[in-house]
Amino acid sequence: MNIDVARYMVRQSFRIARELQDVMALLKEYCGADEYQQHATDIAGAIDAVNVALLNRAIKAFPELEREIESQLTACGRYL
Repeated sequence: MNIDVARYMVRQSFRIARELQDVMALLKEYCGADEYQQHATDIAGAIDAVNVALLNRAIKAFPELEREIESQLTACGRYL
C-alpha cells in the first residue's frame, strides 16, 4: 500500500461512518427505544469494525496521517 491508498481508506472510513450515522438518525425517528438501542449497538459495532479494518490500518502504515487527519478535521470539519 502507498500513502494515497491509505488516504483513500481513511476517506472511505469516514464516509461509511457518516452514512451509518444517518441510518441511526432515521431509525431513532421511526423505531421504539428498545429497537433503536439494538440497532444503535449493532451499527456502532459496524463502525468500529470499519475503523479497525481501514482507518487504524492506514494510520499504522503511515503514522503521519494522524496529524494530517487532525489538521484537516480542525480546519475544515472533515477529511478531504
